[in-house]
Amino acid sequence: MTGRWGIWALAVLGLVAAGCADRERSSLADGRLTATPGGMDFEKVALFDARETEISLRNVGRAPVDVNEVWVEGPEGAYRAEFTHEGPHSLAPGSACALRVRFAPMMAGGQGAMLVVRSDTRIEPLLRIPLTGLGIDAWARVSPRVLDFGRIEADSTKTLALTLENPTELPVEVTPRLVGADRDEFVAGPMVVAPGGRAELSLTFNPVRVGRKQVVLAVTPCRGCADVPVQLMAEALEQAVVAEPPVLDFAAVPVDRDAIRESRIRNISTEPMTVTSLTLDGLDASYSQANAGFPLVLQPGEVRGFNIRYSPGHMGPAEDMARYHVVSKRHPTTDVKLKGFGGAAELCVSPVTYDFGKQPLGSKTRVIVNVKNCGSSNAGALTLETLAWQPDPSGAPQFNHTPLAMPYTLQPGQEVNIPVFYEPTRPGSSAGVLVMTTNAYSAATVELDFQGEAEEHAPCDLTVTPLAVDFGTVPPGRGAVLGVKLENKGTDLCPVKNIRLRDNGGGSFRMPGGDLFGVIIYPGDWFSFQVAFQAPHAGGDFTGMLQVEQMDPANPVILVPLLAHSQATCLMASPWYVDWGVARRDCPPEPREVNYLNACTMPVSVSNVWIGPGTTDGEFTVGGVPAPLPFTLQPGEAFTVDLDYAAQVYGMNLSPLFVSSSDLPAPLLVPLIGESSKRVDKTDTFTQQDVSKVDVLFVVDNTASMVEEHPRLVSAIPSFVDAALAKKVDMHVAVTTTGITAVSGTCPGGAQGGEAGRFFPVNNARPRILTNGMANLTALLQQNVQVGQCAQVEQGFEAMRRALSPPLVNTADDPRTPVPQDGNLGFLRDSAALVVVFVGDEDDHSPDAVDTYVQWAQQRKGQNQPQRATFYAIAPTATACGTAGGSGTRYAEATARTGGEVMNVCAANYGPLLAAVANKAFSAQDRFPLSDAPEPGSVTVTVDGAPVTTGWRYDAPTNSVIFANVPAPGAKVAISYRRSCDAG
Repeated sequence: MTGRWGIWALAVLGLVAAGCADRERSSLADGRLTATPGGMDFEKVALFDARETEISLRNVGRAPVDVNEVWVEGPEGAYRAEFTHEGPHSLAPGSACALRVRFAPMMAGGQGAMLVVRSDTRIEPLLRIPLTGLGIDAWARVSPRVLDFGRIEADSTKTLALTLENPTELPVEVTPRLVGADRDEFVAGPMVVAPGGRAELSLTFNPVRVGRKQVVLAVTPCRGCADVPVQLMAEALEQAVVAEPPVLDFAAVPVDRDAIRESRIRNISTEPMTVTSLTLDGLDASYSQANAGFPLVLQPGEVRGFNIRYSPGHMGPAEDMARYHVVSKRHPTTDVKLKGFGGAAELCVSPVTYDFGKQPLGSKTRVIVNVKNCGSSNAGALTLETLAWQPDPSGAPQFNHTPLAMPYTLQPGQEVNIPVFYEPTRPGSSAGVLVMTTNAYSAATVELDFQGEAEEHAPCDLTVTPLAVDFGTVPPGRGAVLGVKLENKGTDLCPVKNIRLRDNGGGSFRMPGGDLFGVIIYPGDWFSFQVAFQAPHAGGDFTGMLQVEQMDPANPVILVPLLAHSQATCLMASPWYVDWGVARRDCPPEPREVNYLNACTMPVSVSNVWIGPGTTDGEFTVGGVPAPLPFTLQPGEAFTVDLDYAAQVYGMNLSPLFVSSSDLPAPLLVPLIGESSKRVDKTDTFTQQDVSKVDVLFVVDNTASMVEEHPRLVSAIPSFVDAALAKKVDMHVAVTTTGITAVSGTCPGGAQGGEAGRFFPVNNARPRILTNGMANLTALLQQNVQVGQCAQVEQGFEAMRRALSPPLVNTADDPRTPVPQDGNLGFLRDSAALVVVFVGDEDDHSPDAVDTYVQWAQQRKGQNQPQRATFYAIAPTATACGTAGGSGTRYAEATARTGGEVMNVCAANYGPLLAAVANKAFSAQDRFPLSDAPEPGSVTVTVDGAPVTTGWRYDAPTNSVIFANVPAPGAKVAISYRRSCDAG
């Protein structure tokens, strides 16, 4: 039958059966065979299946019978008959033997046949027994022909099923067989499908080896049927849930900053996977996570992301392990290594916004933008990558900056100043945005905003003196300086700008003070600047050009020629230049001399000695010139001229002293320089300190790295308060933070971490200005110094300056903020000393120099009274530790300048330093140093506005006024004097 495997071919041979009686046959009698049953109906049999039955042959005659052979006549291969025992098969009368008849239909339908038995009987040598049977086409239908187990983790189990359908009326036995290299990882067994039934043949995949599987399932859908191949597709994975990436690298992050990275897990299998939780090993407290939603089921191919936070609390490398807990026999956790480094480049820019205000059209005004790598000393370098202006939609750009070669690298603590100019070419308001890109943490792009307003004025009426700068002759290798004066002769202000060398004569000319970007000259005013010439050793003639741009559409650029000659000279001038320094109108400076020596071996004729064109003619005069002119100097002879400087024109004055000699084509130059100052009378003011009063301001670092230091500070507060109370000091105490810019609403105190000098807590949750009269002073101060750990940049000095400056220091409410009653009014007292205690684990990153803040604080309490403003610090020192960021060099410098102390922030106990602050002896001031030397007899003193003529003396060696009758606490002391002509 088509489509079936094999065809039964039955050739039945007659054999003499063993077990039948073997007797001699009577010659007179005959044997006779009968069959039981006399016919056989096999009924329904499935194709390729078989059914067997036995037929008994009995000798019912009187003589023995030999059964010689049996066969079946009918459909080829459908029937087979054979003796059940080996022959010979001789049957004695009454004995029997058995035949086995098998029906195995090869085709469907009824199949009749005849079983033929041949014996030696004479009556019926061929015994015919009818056989019938019905062949039924009964085999299981298999589907599908492809089973895809997908991708599952090794050591797991997955079961799929084949569908077996039997549409026939006979049961069907199905036998599966696995073929291939990985057959041992699959399990399947035989089963019988009932007539007209449907069944599932289960196939189980139990992988133990990782990789794709090469297996085919051969299904025999019935007995004797050809195999039906079923393709099996399967892959065993080492791990079903994988991390992307397996290592979460936060790179370098500044201490006190937060970095959040997403950790993703992916189910690369084709089965849902259950993730029960996410945990951290806790190897470093800098890492944290607060992800919700566990347990969860990760669908096949699904990716989920979870945030991991890195907030470095210490410098250097930090590692931890995040573990996703998975329901898996092979890999119960999916691990993600966490890497980070505490300390990175930090960008501090000041200012980020600037308003140039109203400026005359055609002017050029400047602001310096300070860019600093304010990261800790052991952090990375800061790279400024690009610096460019956004296009101005209203027209030509009105702002520009001095170019800076990019990329520009700043090591920790280094800074660069970028001049930004407002150079209006049209009236009205203008705005500009300077965009800076960097590698700094959280500052990849910074926009600096500028604005200004240009006003129209009358064209300039500018006079330039001299019209040309002639250096005459300068010996090779020597340099000389002359000047140019710009004077506004008009009745309106005159803006000038871009004063620079258009032609520097091959590098021989320069401006010692650098290019002048812009100056606004008011009517009648003037200023001068220097131009230098450096004579090359080869000598020669040199020309150059100086340019001055002015606001005059008819003559926008003034050009000033520069001339110089250089060669060896016979006349040797001594000195080569004359500088009177700073002088006064009423104190004419001493005359000076210049000596000229003929250093040649031949006579030299001198034809003239004169003062050439300079910035202000008449300020310098020459006398004592030998007469008559010309005169001759023999070799080795010399002459001297007298020079006077009148110092009547305020400002810097420069003129050339020329001597014409026979050996030179251009006169020999000796530059003359002097400056006339208006400073004559001066008053130094002081406020006498009250030894019983002190205003103490704590400036506490509120960045994230202060985890270890804040508890130490809180523990030390009782020592401070106890010492202060023991001294019976009338004390004001307040706390602010090093934070200037708001960071997050999670910060305590109501200012989002950006107190910007406002006392903590800004929201007035507790008293902000504490006094020694408060019964719970210690507890309140301990609470107020707990400022949180959420800011980003430590600007302690800037916070102090803002806290003690208007509008905070003199108003109860800061008008610039929405928070009510957040001013610092009532803290600072004129009669009290000022003590500022800085607490931080990293150095200060305020924008200005240390000296600027020190001078500001000292002047805040009265000029020349440095002991009334003292700085203390708990900060990093040269002895570093893991919780400190670099060294506190700025804090150390400030404390040294003010006579304070600094303690290592790594110390376990801050109590001794705070006790020293409270125990400092605030003695009354009896010595008041003056800022300049007075003329003898010019010193006068007032106390609280009343003249004081006795009880004090001027001490010249220390340039101080010393009181015998010490002024009372809080007294206003004013010391006036006339500056000595020798004061400089």
